[in-house]
Amino acid sequence: DDDDDDDDFQAAKSSKKSKRASPSGNGTRATKKSSSAVTKKTKIQIGGKSKSKKKTTKPTQQSSTSTTSKQIKTALSTLAKHVLPPTEEPGLKSLIAGLLSSYRPPKPIQLANFDSNVALVVTSPYTVNLHSLAEKVIELHNENPNRAQLALLNLLFRSVGGGVDTCFPIGGGATATAAAEDDGEGEEEETDLEQMETEDWATVVTDLVDDMRHAPANQILLCADPLGAVHQQNTLNRHDGGGNEKDTNEEEEEKKKGSKQYALGAAEFRKIYQEFWYILGYVALTEGGMATNTQQEGEEEEEEVSGSSVVRLDAELVKELIERVVELAPVGQPDVRAGAILAAISMSHAVLDQSAQLVKKMDVASRQYQAAKKGKNTSKAEALKVRIDSLKRSAEDLQQVVMVNFVQGLFVHRYRDSNEHIRAMCMESLSRMTLQRPDMFLTDKYLKYFGWMMHDKDHHVRIAALNGLLQPFKAVQDAQEGKEVAPADEFLMIDKIDLSLLENVVGKFLSRITFAIKDPKPEVQEVAMKVLLMLLKNGFLDDCDDDEIWDTINQRALSERASPSVRRDALYFVLDQLEAFDDDNEESESSERKRAQQLDAIASYAAHAMTNGPVPIDKIKIEVADFIVQSLRGMPEHRALVTDWSAMLRAIKDDKSATTAHNVKAGDRADVAKQRILVRMLACAAQEEVGAVADESFLNSDVDPDMANFSEKAKKASMGREHETLSIALLKALPNLLLKFKGDTDVISELACLPRFLVPTVFSLPQRKQDFMSLIKNLGEIYLSSSNDDTLDKTARSLSSLCKGNHARVTESKAQLRKVVVELRDRIVELMSSDDATVATSAMSVVNSESEFASKSARRRSGRKRSPAAGASPATEKTSLTDDDTRGSADADTEYSIFLNVKRLRILAKKCNLSEFFDHVDDTNNVNQLELLCNFVCDGLNSRLRACKPVDLRVNEDEETAADKLIEDADVLAAIGKSVYEGLQLILSVTGWFFFSYQEEEGLVKNKKDLVDDMDDVDDDDSSIDDHVILRLRNRLLSLLEMCFSQYILSSDEHGDDDTTVAKHSDEQIEFADYVQLAAGKITADLRVLFPKELSDAENPLLRAVALQDDGRLVGAFVRFISAKEHLFRENENEAKENKILPQSLLLPMGRAIANNWARGNRREAGVFLRHIASSGSTATSIVTSTVDQMKKEDPVRMLESQMASLRQSYENWVDEEPDMDNEFPSDEEMKEFEEAEELHKEQFEHLEQRGTQFSKKLGVFGKLSDDRLRPALNGFIREGVRFSFSNLDGNGEDTLVLGSRLSFLAILSKYASWIKKDKQAKKEIQSFMDEKEFELRAHEEFEDVHVDDLAALAAFRKDLGLKNLPKASANVSVTSELDDEEMDDEASDGVNELQSPVASVSSRTSKASRASSVQSRASSRVSSLPALPEGDKESPQDSESDDEDSHFSAGSSSKNSSKRKSQTQNTYDENSEEEESDSDDESSLGLGYSQKSKKARRSK
Repeated sequence: DDDDDDDDFQAAKSSKKSKRASPSGNGTRATKKSSSAVTKKTKIQIGGKSKSKKKTTKPTQQSSTSTTSKQIKTALSTLAKHVLPPTEEPGLKSLIAGLLSSYRPPKPIQLANFDSNVALVVTSPYTVNLHSLAEKVIELHNENPNRAQLALLNLLFRSVGGGVDTCFPIGGGATATAAAEDDGEGEEEETDLEQMETEDWATVVTDLVDDMRHAPANQILLCADPLGAVHQQNTLNRHDGGGNEKDTNEEEEEKKKGSKQYALGAAEFRKIYQEFWYILGYVALTEGGMATNTQQEGEEEEEEVSGSSVVRLDAELVKELIERVVELAPVGQPDVRAGAILAAISMSHAVLDQSAQLVKKMDVASRQYQAAKKGKNTSKAEALKVRIDSLKRSAEDLQQVVMVNFVQGLFVHRYRDSNEHIRAMCMESLSRMTLQRPDMFLTDKYLKYFGWMMHDKDHHVRIAALNGLLQPFKAVQDAQEGKEVAPADEFLMIDKIDLSLLENVVGKFLSRITFAIKDPKPEVQEVAMKVLLMLLKNGFLDDCDDDEIWDTINQRALSERASPSVRRDALYFVLDQLEAFDDDNEESESSERKRAQQLDAIASYAAHAMTNGPVPIDKIKIEVADFIVQSLRGMPEHRALVTDWSAMLRAIKDDKSATTAHNVKAGDRADVAKQRILVRMLACAAQEEVGAVADESFLNSDVDPDMANFSEKAKKASMGREHETLSIALLKALPNLLLKFKGDTDVISELACLPRFLVPTVFSLPQRKQDFMSLIKNLGEIYLSSSNDDTLDKTARSLSSLCKGNHARVTESKAQLRKVVVELRDRIVELMSSDDATVATSAMSVVNSESEFASKSARRRSGRKRSPAAGASPATEKTSLTDDDTRGSADADTEYSIFLNVKRLRILAKKCNLSEFFDHVDDTNNVNQLELLCNFVCDGLNSRLRACKPVDLRVNEDEETAADKLIEDADVLAAIGKSVYEGLQLILSVTGWFFFSYQEEEGLVKNKKDLVDDMDDVDDDDSSIDDHVILRLRNRLLSLLEMCFSQYILSSDEHGDDDTTVAKHSDEQIEFADYVQLAAGKITADLRVLFPKELSDAENPLLRAVALQDDGRLVGAFVRFISAKEHLFRENENEAKENKILPQSLLLPMGRAIANNWARGNRREAGVFLRHIASSGSTATSIVTSTVDQMKKEDPVRMLESQMASLRQSYENWVDEEPDMDNEFPSDEEMKEFEEAEELHKEQFEHLEQRGTQFSKKLGVFGKLSDDRLRPALNGFIREGVRFSFSNLDGNGEDTLVLGSRLSFLAILSKYASWIKKDKQAKKEIQSFMDEKEFELRAHEEFEDVHVDDLAALAAFRKDLGLKNLPKASANVSVTSELDDEEMDDEASDGVNELQSPVASVSSRTSKASRASSVQSRASSRVSSLPALPEGDKESPQDSESDDEDSHFSAGSSSKNSSKRKSQTQNTYDENSEEEESDSDDESSLGLGYSQKSKKARRSK
């Protein structure tokens, strides 16, 4: 097994030592005797080309397109500074320095020598320097092979991360002779590689691997991973437990590479390393000791052939070098293996290139020989015969080196290496060899390796294997197309490639290649599809009858999971199977007609593929037709299909039956789908074409800038002729198409979006006026009749976009849009006026009765009253939604109609300012008809919400039920709920437009430059505004929101009345209540973001007036609703598939509102929100974490206060929910239930601890607080937590809790201990505060009753903070002292061990009656009226009143004479004040203000 060789190093010593060169003795090979012989170079060129035609490559051409030559040089220079010692210079003793400095310009003498004597092709900017370095190595090898090989091994070791100490010592200078080396003094003894045994090699490699472990990843030049050592390390760290790499996107993949400079330098060094070994192999062949010189063979000298033209290359030398590096291939360290294998591969490629040149020369000589024989030129024929034999022997020698030393000695063992990159490296080398010598390697014997490795578990290997089959096809295709050959590929024998030799391997592995197009990795899919496409073009699939293979390929053309290139290549297969694309079609047909037929054939195929199954016609994914358009645009030969608008429109109008690829009718479902696909293709093609020829801002002109997806491509200066042609064609056809497909929602939505892509200049053309008028008329009719959200949105965008710009039809467009708006207004008024309550309370009652708005509504109402029987529905006869007939279907239809029309108006309100289409009815008060409409809608929704408002359904014997007064019809409730949501959004959008218009009119929207200019021109306006359209609409909306929140339905537990039987609401009523509250929560958040509290500091009086400062009732109501859904978050945490909608609907709106108002935010609200930072699902955690980051930036101290509020609220709830056993003699079933409840209670406390940990982590990283303001605040935070823990007063200020019952809260508080330990002053203050509180605890008369778990929590808290224990007292011994005593009993130890999940005994803490009273008191506040969440309200009984106050944490003062600052907005704690905090919980409702009483008053109590 080859993988076993990777575990332990086994040095593979060659058995042919006699063939290796030694410095002296009989085995020494011939060396060059004179300097003139050394400098004389061998010329080996292709096909007799002269050296003057040698190709060179500019350095900039070799660098990546995304980088510059300067960046590469900087990266290599930086690597050299990090890797090389300061005194290390390039040379034979440091080849690594030579490679790293190869980017430097070569010396003039080097350039002259290279140009005049070297036939090597320049392939990179490093070629000249690397050739010079390789020459020195070979010269040294000719004199001293051992020393040269030591230098090469040192290069390999240093490249993979070895240090200077792990290198072999090299004696003597660069040109020192063996005799001089023996006389050297002070030099370390040189290692003789021939005398090294396996144990010696193992020691060397072990030292090398140890050195590599300590080398930083960003200083390793070469590793197995082509992307560098940093990427390799990060990839290994990100592997999951199963050994599979986790999927990462492109951005994460780039991060894994490390710094850009290192990634660039490592990639470039890998290229340099490969090129050096390639050049070394070339120089070894041509300048080795056993190589002979050949005279130049210019074209002019081909006639003169003599016996001296014998070619001999030093195959033995390159063979020895390959053997030397191959000895390291079995090393267990993969980077060392990779370095050795990469060197062997590069030298083998050099040998094959030289052999390819010899074969080409041999072919030329053979032709000349045959010509000489025919011409009876005997002397020339004999000379050519000698030359042919010489070339043949040399070529065979080189082939023997590759086959024996590389293929058999390395490849057959390493292609199954344990490292995936080495396996891929072997496949890439074999792929290259099939092009270098196809006569040797393009055979089944070697092609089978590609088929085998397509099953590899790593995608890098699969890609390399597929590429091995692809490259021969690609090389032949490039040669046929006449593409320029890269300098490095000049020696490839492309003309020798016979593609028919691949038939066997393709036939055997075709199913595997096909399966690869569905590979999890897109890169594998793309290469596999390219292989299949090459097979198709070259006729390899002509005899394939496997339908499964064809279906698999065809399906990728419409697959969402495939990459664009895979879909494009798969579409080539589809087109190849369609008759419309056959070349033998009638050429007499017009181009337009032929293209229309081709489009119809494509759409028919797609329709058949989408409907071939039980998928309903309305559920098929028509959007995949976009893939067809994008693929066709990527095909140069078929691009015209999706830019010929006449052909596309003709295909739609022809309306032919859909057929399969075999020209069989696909059925009615396919016919419908085909029409939808054609229209979708038209819409997509138009958008793609406009995006290609028009400015990007044109496409996003009607999109919110925050939502638009702008790319970085350059903007275009003009629309172009193509855009105008498209616009004219669509403008002519769209009106009729809109009428034709008016009943098909999917088709009409695609057509409705097209007017946005028309260039406005064509609207002004006189000949297109009628088309334009028909277009806007049809769009208006579609909008008024459609109920599909997508259709309404696209139609609204088109109508609003046509009203913009400077074209001549803007007036007509606005007039049409006004008709739509007015029609929607009239419908809403008529439908809502059926309820007298709406009419009575409407703001219309104050409007002039002769106004258009009022008169039309009045006429319609009076008409109904005069002729009630004239076709009127039952709904028109009702006077209230709660009448008996409201449960009928007619009422549900009416409410649904209201919902639809309000939704239509809301969608338009989001696209444009509707106030432009309404007249002013009262110029004095600036009253707009749009405001009246909003008032009317608001009143109508209020009346419906009152009819649905939950009432007390508790029924006593002497009490009449009120259940029949509620709406119970599910359809009615659903329609009303949707109307409420749409109405809220409508009013909010209108308010936002009024607010935006006001800011623009007053010049309040300014850029930074204007703000700087206005700094010195400040003129405060102290006036106030009490009446404005924005204020009126805002207040209306607030009233409606409160009505929505009043739909809250109390659970049976919240009634707190055991003597009452509760009649439950229906499921429909509960769902309705939840829906409207959820809608109200979202709109409340939007309103708080639109009118933040910070506007109260604005200079403009209206901005100050609209600031939403009094939002306590709305906030409290939304908090109540979220708290009622707490159990859903806990269930979501345990679900296998997370419900992301839940946190996005509940937490995201609240998070937005908190983040945008945090400077004056509600900390109690934030406390409820922060509960979900843990144990509520990953989506909830992400939302809360992002919000906390914003809160911390705005006000970190306030954020810390909200953490305390969150922890205290949850802790009190946890105490109240502690399970209790009522039965003194419980059954087994009751005991089991009790134990399960206790276990659940423990888990809840663990969640609290986890939340505390998450809170603490958000304060900073790596032991450093993220904001300096947090350090003093943490002191007050800890002391407030300690005060709360020692308190024994309940929420009503009554002494009902057992002494010490809250000490378990210290376990949560200890999660912040790491921040306090580092602050000696804070730690000292907390020590004093803790001692004082504990002395009071121990002096209490009930101290003996304190639970052991609570004492354990106290002791553990002191230990976590590193606080000293209290000294032992005679009367009351300190608990901490007892716990720290070495002789403490086992019971005390158990108490400490169970501290992580302390569970207090309810019976020992408070009586059942008092606890029930407390719970009932909490529940009593949850009444139908909205709960307020003021910042400073004390947690007193509900009938008490207190002023609002704000509070902040303060660290206190270390000085005894420090004073305490008090104000309405701040209440700080002073540890030296004579007045001390009460143990009562009557502090701020946020847990941040401290209600204080004197010690005397506290003791008297």
